[in-house]
Amino acid sequence: MKKFLLVLLFLPLIAFAQDSGGEEIGNRIYMPSLQIGYINNNSDQLGGGLFIQTSIEYKTKTGLFFRANYDDFDTDYTVLNQGSQISSLSGKVSFSEFIGGLGYRITSNKHNFLMSAQAGGRFYDYPVLRSQGEDFGLQLDSREVWIGRYTVGYEYEIEERAYLTFELFASHSLRSIDYWASKPWASGFTIGITTTVF
Repeated sequence: MKKFLLVLLFLPLIAFAQDSGGEEIGNRIYMPSLQIGYINNNSDQLGGGLFIQTSIEYKTKTGLFFRANYDDFDTDYTVLNQGSQISSLSGKVSFSEFIGGLGYRITSNKHNFLMSAQAGGRFYDYPVLRSQGEDFGLQLDSREVWIGRYTVGYEYEIEERAYLTFELFASHSLRSIDYWASKPWASGFTIGITTTVF
């Protein structure tokens, strides 16, 4: 699934780049954008945590842009009712996301306002209690779920084609499973910096 997502995310970027003309391509690709923030998982089974977002973005002259993200966050989990003898499991779990999508940016002097919609995959481990007779063992199953994300943001130009960024986002899993069985939505914010390749 990861290879499929990577190809899917970067195909639109290549298509946009071919339409731009070679002399401007470096001025329209922004990478790597690095943002750090906080995610509230809004789940009975997950806590909040530090959220690290990296992205590559292609901006068109019309305000439309394509963005591909690789995001990462860790958080604590508590999973209830895993067995008759053990009522809950707890620990730490890591998540990674590959997402991509389109957005629109409104520019006013040094101030930019943006909105975007993205979709992709979230990869994580889920704790499963295995039993053999009277012995129990904890196993972390590698799993994935499709997600959607919606973002609004503000950018301030500190240098030519270099911006401080602040974004608010909401995301949801497209299936009600595992940590998101009853509450599929999460929200958070990031702050960071982005600039062009050249």
